[in-house]
Amino acid sequence: MKNRFLIIWVNSGLTTKSSHVNAPYHFIHIGEVLNFIKGKLEEDIDLLDVEAEEIEFQEVIKKVIKNEYKAIAFYTNTENLQNTITLLNIIKKITPNVKTIAYGEMPIFLPKFFKKTNFDAIVAKECDQEIAILDFFNYSIHREDKNNLRGVIFIKDGYLEKSKKGCYLEPEEWGYPEEGQIPIQKYYKMEGKPQVVLTISRGCPYNCQYCNAVSYYGKKERRRPINKVIDFINNTETSLFKFFAPNFTLDESYVFELCDALKVNKKKIKWSCTTRPDLLENEELIKKMAETGCYKIAVGIESVEEKDLKSINKRYKKSKIVEGIKLLKKYGIEYKALIMFGVPKQTKDNIKYTLNFLNQYGVTIRPTAYTPFYEMNHNMNAEQISHYDKRTYYEGIENLNYGDFLRLIYDTEHYQKILK
Repeated sequence: MKNRFLIIWVNSGLTTKSSHVNAPYHFIHIGEVLNFIKGKLEEDIDLLDVEAEEIEFQEVIKKVIKNEYKAIAFYTNTENLQNTITLLNIIKKITPNVKTIAYGEMPIFLPKFFKKTNFDAIVAKECDQEIAILDFFNYSIHREDKNNLRGVIFIKDGYLEKSKKGCYLEPEEWGYPEEGQIPIQKYYKMEGKPQVVLTISRGCPYNCQYCNAVSYYGKKERRRPINKVIDFINNTETSLFKFFAPNFTLDESYVFELCDALKVNKKKIKWSCTTRPDLLENEELIKKMAETGCYKIAVGIESVEEKDLKSINKRYKKSKIVEGIKLLKKYGIEYKALIMFGVPKQTKDNIKYTLNFLNQYGVTIRPTAYTPFYEMNHNMNAEQISHYDKRTYYEGIENLNYGDFLRLIYDTEHYQKILK
């Protein structure tokens, strides 16, 4: 009889919609992780995406009791931490022998926080997380030497016990969000369209203080082999894709090769990606992307005020933003401006200037709240940590109350009235 394991994403308490900044990550941190482990471990592995599937709390408990899991891996971020801890404590009371490991944002940001929880282990940073989860699941069966586990930090009597240093997978080893393994229709609902998100690259050479890409995957960029990308496209029902990479156009030679492969591929698709404004300078590249189905590029501009950009370690000029907008418009690609409200020392006038500037060019705008994750510390409790939510975080802007700040994020088109 096979052992059973569970990978779970607990809900955050707020409904996930297509505009939710975390929606793509369900494909990556659930779908791709699950697929990798299923390919390596000949056991029964269940997926329970509570947030996407909107499962009632009692149904989650019933499933855990019924299946007698050997081990459970919990995806954790600032948004779902409180509910995750609550569920963990109940599971440990009902099934005290189940082994549990936390992965995701929280173990990376605040490993010491977990010393005061009922988790048995966490995943270390500087490690592809599916490696650590795989080793932990294997350990729960065979109880081999803890020191041989890659990237697993055990928790015992309030102390963290590190095992073998973690490592990064070769890109050809990465998993895929296979339709038969994930609640694909629920993910389509979250995305607002029948779109599949596929990781193209991991790692980032930049060091933006509000971003966790480096902590997750290191500074060295790694890219999925192009033939693997094409194979996945051809074996997936949808024709709409988001190619996930912190900076998709950073490696121009890779993008050219991918576009060449897409051009000759029989199945034609529409696709989008994300990049920086200072990585949209090559007109030949943009033209080729448009010709092979790229319909939208999300660009992390954050602000057009150079004072704001300097405060968050962004070093490009406003002119780069303008050049990128004009170039994408020339080739019919939607420019989606990713901006932040609440960056250090930002004023109402700064925000208004950025929005006025972008609106004159007719770009799509998606704001989030600037969230200084680096200010969190392990002495905080789960409720305090939950305030560091990029959907709602607010540290204060002169003459702008919290209610109007949230209205700016979720009703941006009426910013003139809000900021008057």
